[in-house]
Parts: sequence; structure tokens; C-alpha cells
Amino acid sequence: MSSDETPRSPADASQEGADEGADEGAGCMPAILAATALMGIVGCIVCGFMTWLIFQKQDELALRSMRGSFIPAVEQSLLAPEEKTKTVELLNEFADELERGRLEGWQASGVMQRMTRLPILQWGQIRRVETFVDDHPDDFPADDSVQFDRIRKGVERDDITTIDFRHILSPVLRSDPSREEDQLVDSLDVESVTDVVQRARIVADRAKVEASPKADVGLDILVRRQIDDGIKKGTY
Repeated sequence: MSSDETPRSPADASQEGADEGADEGAGCMPAILAATALMGIVGCIVCGFMTWLIFQKQDELALRSMRGSFIPAVEQSLLAPEEKTKTVELLNEFADELERGRLEGWQASGVMQRMTRLPILQWGQIRRVETFVDDHPDDFPADDSVQFDRIRKGVERDDITTIDFRHILSPVLRSDPSREEDQLVDSLDVESVTDVVQRARIVADRAKVEASPKADVGLDILVRRQIDDGIKKGTY
């Protein structure tokens, strides 16, 4: 060792080792970022594939729902016999088209969304409450019965949906564990039905339905229209 060189102390050597260790640690960060980015890409691919797979199965899912639960529920509903027969016939025709593979996933999804918005199962319940009002003229003003025509007209215009009907009917509904939808109570009373009428009036007013609709509408006509629109246009 020459006389110009300065001996290094143990402390200097230790500091150099620490500096080298710090430099080596920083080199791991790019690898961690790259791994995180790669995991994100893989996650997006998996999610995209699962979404595509579910979309491809929309027709099968719609068929199972229609045959397994929806049509049986309509068959057990309070719809008038003729109205029920026509409605079930239309739903079966749609299910047949699904079964034959004549409809694509977006069409099946469109029809099912529209069937969910359409208060098919509540239609007969409203008719039953309306009959109670008509059978008790001393307890209800003549204008009360008109409110049911108004909310049905709102459904025809796509301004009133299943959610609205459930809200309107809630004072006269009871839960039934054996069925998906709440059922009409066994015995109607004036107080509860008056509440239903008032709710119907509020919903019809909110939807800006005229005070006296010129004509009523049949459920089968609405079902046919929504099936056709779902097949042509898909979802809303």
C-alpha cells in the first residue's frame, strides 16, 4: 500500500455495504409493479371472458326462468281465465322460440327485462281490488274506481311498472314463503282498499295519466307488445 492511500476504517466499509444493499433493494420495485400490472390484465381478461360466457347463455337462462318459474307463477295468479289463457299462450310461444334456438342472447335478455317490468302477476290482484271497490259503492266514490283504469293506462305507456304496482298493492298483500311474489290477503276491507286507491291516484298523477282514460287495455296486448319490442330492440 502506497503512502498516498488513506486506510479505510471499519465504519466506512460498513456504510458502503449498507449503500450497496439499499441500491439492490430499489431494484425490486419494477418487478413488483410489472407483476401487479400483469395480474390486473389477467383479471380483466377473466372478467371479460366470464361476461361473454354469461351473455352467450342468456337464452338458456331465460328459458329456464320462463319454464321453471315465470309461467307457473302466471298460471297460479289471479288473472281472469281468458286473460290468463292468452298470456300463458304468448309466454309459451316465446319459450318455444328460445328452445328452438331462434333467438339470440340479447333478444332473450330484452324480453325478460320487459317481462320483469310488466306487472303481470299483480294485474289480477289489481282487478280483484277494483271489483271490491265496484261492489261497495256506498264506501267508495265513483272516482275511486277510475284510478285503476289510470294506472293500467300508465303501464300501457311504459310509465308505471311492477315496482309501482307492488307499492300500490302493499296494504293488501301478505308474504307467502311458498311463492316468490306476495299474495293478496284472503279478506279485503274498506280501510286497506282505500289506502290502495289513494296510492293508485298518487302514482297515476305522478305519471301524468289523464283523469279519465278513454279505454282500458288488456294484459295480453301489453305482453305481446313487450315481447315483440324485446326481440326487435333488446333491453331498454
